[in-house]
Amino acid sequence: MGASGSTTQLVFFVSAIIVATAVVAVAANSVYELTTGIDDRSNQISDEMSTRIEIINDPSSVPNNPVLIYVQNQGTTVLNHNYIIAMLDGTAVVDPDLSLTGNITTHWDPSSILTISIDQNLASGDHIVQVTTENGVTDTMSFRI
Repeated sequence: MGASGSTTQLVFFVSAIIVATAVVAVAANSVYELTTGIDDRSNQISDEMSTRIEIINDPSSVPNNPVLIYVQNQGTTVLNHNYIIAMLDGTAVVDPDLSLTGNITTHWDPSSILTISIDQNLASGDHIVQVTTENGVTDTMSFRI
């Protein structure tokens, strides 16, 4: 009868070890996913904080037909100019002509200027243009034609 009690305790002990191992495995996976998510979000926030663009047109003399918008990358982040969103008077511009000047590579480097050419003839009056980068940084300018 003594051996049967020891066997029962051994079975309970082994079962407890198996359950504890399973709990640790699940917890370790959850912690890994959490830290990976925190790292990704941290990198995203770092990119946003080091990104700065500015529309550098003179608002009193924006070229019309086509509308030319000059945007300078004033941050420290290298951007992909193909992923910008330009909005003119609240409407997204479809397929604007984009060209880079300054420190030209395949991407929009810091201190380079992106020219956005919008094939549109604007009516006289007040207008607004907004440019948004791939990571959500935005600049807006009001102007008059």
